[in-house]
Amino acid sequence: MEKTCFVIIGFGIKTDFETGRSLNLDRTFENIIKPVFDDLDILCYRACDLEQSGVIDKKMYENILKADFVVADISTLNPNAIYELGVRHALKPNTTIVIAEDKLKIPFDVNHVFIHSYKHLEEDIGVTEAERFKAHLKKQVEKFIAEPEVDSPIYTFIPNLIPPSFTEDEIEDIKESIDKSHSTSDLVEQAEKKKNEKKYDVAKDLLKAALLNKPNDSFIIQRLALITYKSKEPSELEALNEALGYLEQLNPIDTTDPETLGLLGAINKRLYEQTNDENFIDKSRHYYERGFYVKQDYYNGINVAFLYLLKASLSENKFDIYANYGQARKVWIEIITKWSRVVESDKFEDRGDKEWIYLTLAEAHFGLQNKEQEERYFELAIKLPNTAFARASYNDQKEKLSIIINQKTLKKLKDL
Repeated sequence: MEKTCFVIIGFGIKTDFETGRSLNLDRTFENIIKPVFDDLDILCYRACDLEQSGVIDKKMYENILKADFVVADISTLNPNAIYELGVRHALKPNTTIVIAEDKLKIPFDVNHVFIHSYKHLEEDIGVTEAERFKAHLKKQVEKFIAEPEVDSPIYTFIPNLIPPSFTEDEIEDIKESIDKSHSTSDLVEQAEKKKNEKKYDVAKDLLKAALLNKPNDSFIIQRLALITYKSKEPSELEALNEALGYLEQLNPIDTTDPETLGLLGAINKRLYEQTNDENFIDKSRHYYERGFYVKQDYYNGINVAFLYLLKASLSENKFDIYANYGQARKVWIEIITKWSRVVESDKFEDRGDKEWIYLTLAEAHFGLQNKEQEERYFELAIKLPNTAFARASYNDQKEKLSIIINQKTLKKLKDL
């Protein structure tokens, strides 16, 4: 009888609020967990791969309980993952493997559980690391197949507990509930394909269907907001306001989720471009800045600097001009300090976003009038394959910066 592995893991991008890192956990599942079990002919799946009819919690608990193996990824300390791992440990004495990305700060109550660590690059996982961890994980699974050992702390400390048992028919029922055509993961995957084909209405409908399965999932809401504002339908202004409405579900006043903050920043920035209402500049900068100081990422950072510079160019008060221009320079310097170190690190070659990092550094140096360094990083970016979109985005932003710096802000500073 085919064995099964249920994977306890967050869906999509999840943020570790202790470190500010946002991890694409789909990459963990797709690149280092599922390939191992596929290679061993073990059916491997997540809760979002289950057919989404009936009470999903019932199916989830059945799978946690009945699966031959459970791999639990507790990266970002997602409360659902921690709770589901506890359920598994309470019900099954063995064949549970706990993993986490290596920068996770393990809480005291979990540090007595053995955790297998892997390196995550946030957007993706490096090829070398994926191969290393797959080999390590496969060895653990093969060891369990040969001779399962007690790995549940509950059954370790209370050895007389008797775990539940199931018939083969009950276990076979698990496989019948895995219907990719109706799963949340498949709906989101189809939505991404339709987005790339610019079929935005279809993509939105697919994401709305996914939200019926997982009504409060922040990742799905974020993708729905992104696709909505990019659609510009029925008009750009209406699409932007509709997207803001979706993000209201994610508590924009108090959130520290960098992905949500980045979307709020982008939408308000575009609302300013549509309306020329400077209140939207302030809102956009507020969200981008919160995201930048939570995560110290280049995307939020470079937009914060741009908006401070834009604010300086629109001001007539000399103190405001100096303050905003000074803040823009401060952020550019912070970006250069951090991300130039990233470029020089041994792990940089494994990153999937090298062109964006190079172009961000080029933009920061352009803002600081460091022409030689700007050209250096730009040349490094264009040597990489498939950079047309990134280069077009950079050139568009550089043109805006050039106008603001040379024709407005610096002219005002010279006139003061």
